[in-house]
Amino acid sequence: MSTVSLVRCETYESGPLEAAVRRSVDLLGGISSFVKPGDRVLLKPNLLSAHQPEQRVTTDPEVVRSVACLVLEAGGRPFIGDSPSLEPFSRVAEKTGMTEIAHKLGIEIVELNQPILVSLPDSAMFRKLEIASQALKADVVINLPKLKTHSQMLFTFAVKNLFGTIVAQRKAEWHHMAGVDRDTFASLHLDIYLTVKPAINILDGVWGMEGYGPTNGSPRRINLIAAAVDAVALDVGICHLVGVPLRLFPLYRAARTRGVGETDVHQIIFTGESPNAFAIRDFQIPTLDSLGIFPGMFDWFTKRFLVSKPIQEGNSCSGCGQCVQLCPADAIHLKANKIAFDYKRCIRCYCCQEICSQNAIHFHKGLLVRVLNRFNR
Repeated sequence: MSTVSLVRCETYESGPLEAAVRRSVDLLGGISSFVKPGDRVLLKPNLLSAHQPEQRVTTDPEVVRSVACLVLEAGGRPFIGDSPSLEPFSRVAEKTGMTEIAHKLGIEIVELNQPILVSLPDSAMFRKLEIASQALKADVVINLPKLKTHSQMLFTFAVKNLFGTIVAQRKAEWHHMAGVDRDTFASLHLDIYLTVKPAINILDGVWGMEGYGPTNGSPRRINLIAAAVDAVALDVGICHLVGVPLRLFPLYRAARTRGVGETDVHQIIFTGESPNAFAIRDFQIPTLDSLGIFPGMFDWFTKRFLVSKPIQEGNSCSGCGQCVQLCPADAIHLKANKIAFDYKRCIRCYCCQEICSQNAIHFHKGLLVRVLNRFNR
């Protein structure tokens, strides 16, 4: 059994928020259970891209500040770190408010940009991973995810947030390797989680994101700070809390198959507030589809006729070219603000939609999704 603490918090104002963060940690034993004097502590927020906090794309800086203050109180040496996929780290840190927080507290803010090769045990899905050395060399990692939807993986909670310890555009290489087999990609996230081993996971759900996240969804007020030692239990618990069937969540399926973390919601102990205080029944999630429904020889058929494909929406493209740079399959070409997709090469990872800050890339729903929608699946 695993414990998940749930604390109500309706604002990012420093006083109430700091009290909520403190209580979420105290319900799990207090900060001294995780941080000892002198420990170098990585605070790993979600810094996906250069968005202002009010857009709810990234972990709110006040959550990071509150956790940093707890670490300092325990005698630890906190530093903020992440590795955005494409945009310069300095720009992302500045826009998301992290640079200001680090400056005010007198702590470091570090780009996770020094990969080292790690050999994984036989129980892992992958044999080797390149993880940012700054994460592996920290005495303690505190994971600070955002409550958001994700167009490829349904949600990006605690486990997936650690994908940020993969350095920069190496993320795109992993997207390409995993393709659109979402359970395999979820297993990769589990391997990263088991390698980085965060001591505690504290989720920012005061404001979350629903719809087609992780960048272009809609902000949704949830009034929640949640924490757990077991990141899988936290993710499963939050999925259940927002009323989404667990079978739809690739991370749940992969963790249950591999026996990683607690995946039985009836074996999760919720402490603090009752889950009913946060229950949502109309939370909007993206509809996922997959190439993996037929043998590989039929991939051409499922790609062409069954699964959703990215398309340009209207004239909102700014011509920045980020989708071209990030595409792991080299399937996008841009000319005069017109995006051309090579659907034969496209692996349907939807990284282009994820990175587009102008919301210029949407989906043309495939037949599979339309059928699933018809039957409310």
